[in-house]
Amino acid sequence: MDLQPLYLPGKAMPAYQLRFSWTGWPETRGLLPDISSQLFEQLSGLWKSDGLNLLEYLATEERVQLLFSTKPGVAPTFLAARAKGRLDHALRQAGLATMFSRKVSVQRIGENTNTDVQNYIQQQIVNESFVDQKFADSITPFTQTFADVDTSQPIQATRGRYWYNLHIV
Repeated sequence: MDLQPLYLPGKAMPAYQLRFSWTGWPETRGLLPDISSQLFEQLSGLWKSDGLNLLEYLATEERVQLLFSTKPGVAPTFLAARAKGRLDHALRQAGLATMFSRKVSVQRIGENTNTDVQNYIQQQIVNESFVDQKFADSITPFTQTFADVDTSQPIQATRGRYWYNLHIV
């Protein structure tokens, strides 16, 4: 009898979606052109091929706001680059070349609060029921918390502010 695995990485389909907002601003305040809904419909298919499902959009002369749903494998940095890159290219192709500011905003939208996330992370080792208590005892000394780090505040970098921080479990 030839046993085959039930779940393979390429065939697994997550049953949930993550939602991110993306906001971009023009280099000079208040100079975005009138962007048609047809342009967003065209971009929607291109973004979908990138794993970004456009749910809603709002374009004013001051900013463009996009709401995407994604699967867990889509990195926020990829979303930021691809949203801006495809929009910029489409505007140039339509004769509406716009200088976007280098700053963009990407935020995860959902029900979890910063306190929920911190409590979850801090309690993982304590609440986890490991099969081998010896293993649990061996990793406990490596569990660290940093009370002086405020994870609700973004990390400032040359190209933006980031609320995404790394924790290793």
